[in-house]
Amino acid sequence: MAGSPRLVQVFYRLYFGFWIPTLVWASTRWPVELMYWMARWLVIAPFVLLRPKYMRAVRGNCARILGLPRAHPDVRRTAWRMMFEHAYHWIDFFRWSQQPAETLSEAVAAVEGGEFYEAARASGRGTLLLTAHFGNPEVGAVALGKTREPIAVLYWRDRFATAEEFRARMRALGRVKGIPVDASPFSVVPALRVLREGGVLAAHGDRDFNNTGWALPFFGEPARFPPGPFLLASRANAVIVPVFFVLEPDRRFRVVYEPPIVIDGEEGEEENVRRAMARWVNVLERRVAQLPHQWYCFYPFWEPAP
Repeated sequence: MAGSPRLVQVFYRLYFGFWIPTLVWASTRWPVELMYWMARWLVIAPFVLLRPKYMRAVRGNCARILGLPRAHPDVRRTAWRMMFEHAYHWIDFFRWSQQPAETLSEAVAAVEGGEFYEAARASGRGTLLLTAHFGNPEVGAVALGKTREPIAVLYWRDRFATAEEFRARMRALGRVKGIPVDASPFSVVPALRVLREGGVLAAHGDRDFNNTGWALPFFGEPARFPPGPFLLASRANAVIVPVFFVLEPDRRFRVVYEPPIVIDGEEGEEENVRRAMARWVNVLERRVAQLPHQWYCFYPFWEPAP
């Protein structure tokens, strides 16, 4: 299968075309522990067996984060735990997106640094909520949309059409509007408009999807991070507020806002953006070091772009 891209694509269509609608339907009807069990052993385990390159990448990333050899038992445990957490991520997203705001609010165990978000909104400027593929940002966006105000999300289209279709449906239930981006510079115009009008825009700051990222030190080695969100914030005079929606041991959520990042200075836009990105990467590294199993990255993060 690995040698035939066409067969792989057929497998993906059948695999996701069955499981995603099934999990969306069952997530609010069946016991959550049963859903997690299904996600572990009927979705993730077969996927890892059929596509082992993803587990190899995850183990390599975990080894770098933990500072241990790839074959170390802690690396293997963390890699499998991350795979399972990613499966739970989708179950939780499908489940909580379909719940009322009051029920979703009860699932939030704590909010840290909420004053940073409040100050950004009170400033009258646009607010860029900068997050990562860490914890459950999808539930975080839906929670904000259901309980506070509508939110726009900047995203790169998923390679799996079924996953993208159902993700869009779930986002819409929480007053979350997706803004897809691609290689065209015009694709970010709607996002720029949201910020210039004083709205809230969320974006991921850890994935270099189009191989245009800037290299910054991350766990001791250079890795590429996307400058796009920072350039948007700079040109819209928006406030950047890092935020993470992480899982607690009891499966409730903890919202963590970090101090805002303001892009300013006299060195010019590129240098100002690079300095802001360095601040963000330091924040991300600290959070990932605390909960490496909640950072979802399925490709060799430190390898140079092809």
